[in-house]
Amino acid sequence: GAPASVGAALAAKSRNRIVINIQTDGDLNYAPGVLWTAVHHQLPMLTIMHNNRAWHQELTFVDFMTGVRGRGTDRGHIGNVLRNPDIDYRKMAEGYGMKGEGPISDPKLLAAAFKRGVDTVKRGEPYMIDVITQPR
Repeated sequence: GAPASVGAALAAKSRNRIVINIQTDGDLNYAPGVLWTAVHHQLPMLTIMHNNRAWHQELTFVDFMTGVRGRGTDRGHIGNVLRNPDIDYRKMAEGYGMKGEGPISDPKLLAAAFKRGVDTVKRGEPYMIDVITQPR
């Protein structure tokens, strides 16, 4: 996750390496301030948001348990889905001073975005690519 990746990027910076953080969407909501730390220290960290707009592991478990207990699955989404409004993680990163792009939902656009991201990180700036992924 983001806090561990920031720590890894602190170590990687002195070794002239980069860190690639495949970041789950819900977990970044717990500690978004680490984006500021990455920008402030100019850490070589590329964050690729795995943005499926929910805590789907939890949602799947809740759906299973409501089925087991015969309570129906019509309310399992409450507290587990990150929609209405959708979170724009690129804008969140921008608010902390981090460059980035997205949200990207077309897989054909990813290769070019990854190249821009790696090039930016190699210049010493953290970068975020917000990628919309399938729900499960």
